[in-house]
Amino acid sequence: MARTDQSMYDIDIMQLRACWLVPKGVRAFERHVHDAYEFHYAVGGTGTFEVHGHWQPIRSGDFFYTRPQIEHRAVVPSDGDYLLQYVAFLVLDPMLDAQIIEDLAVRLREGVSHRAGDRLHSFFAQLSRVSDAGEPFQSRAAAFKFAALLYELMAGNSSSHHGHPAIEKALEFMRARLLEPYTLDDLVAELGIEKSYFSRLFKKSIGIPPMNYAMNLKMSAAADLLCTTDEQLAVIASQVGFADEYHFAKRFKQWSGVAPGTYRRRG
Repeated sequence: MARTDQSMYDIDIMQLRACWLVPKGVRAFERHVHDAYEFHYAVGGTGTFEVHGHWQPIRSGDFFYTRPQIEHRAVVPSDGDYLLQYVAFLVLDPMLDAQIIEDLAVRLREGVSHRAGDRLHSFFAQLSRVSDAGEPFQSRAAAFKFAALLYELMAGNSSSHHGHPAIEKALEFMRARLLEPYTLDDLVAELGIEKSYFSRLFKKSIGIPPMNYAMNLKMSAAADLLCTTDEQLAVIASQVGFADEYHFAKRFKQWSGVAPGTYRRRG
């Protein structure tokens, strides 16, 4: 018998509003609120996060969120520390997205760090790139992928991922050298591991080749500099490890879909 329940035709209208890599130099935010769900994923460094008047430490691999209109802030404790994190904003409709809202409240406590490990690095890098591109269908697809990720975290599927020691060291190497040029040979020499084996291991663990991920980090840092400083393109290129600003501009356009100057004007 044909089903007549109209709820089978309901779809949510969740929207991925933005996703960006917060600049490494940002040390503190004032207490603030948003009209969307704000999700954080720390990819390097340490810091603290305040919500509901409670403070908790943040470290690489932590994932946490706040609901709309909930006051919060993140702080890097001292001059010797830094916090590199992705922040994504997801708009959920109270009616059509009621189920995911309820599931989040029950399965992922607000303002509490959940260990997601290293496997989300490439996911958030790709999410940020899609968000910057502003293409409606890609943004819609990204919103559904983000919802799928949330349910994986709720089910505990991602918390069990423990990175291989070589992968963890490689990620820390990349994060610490955002502003320096280096090659895959430099990386494996630092790790003391065979190159082809490491490349296979990294792609299996993170989802993309190691130097692709390194370039994602560098381009995200460059995007931040373009939007938050008035530095000339040559200066920004050198700050993310490029000796040639034209080579940098080419790589940046491949990454973002637009030239650096256009990206800055939009930002």
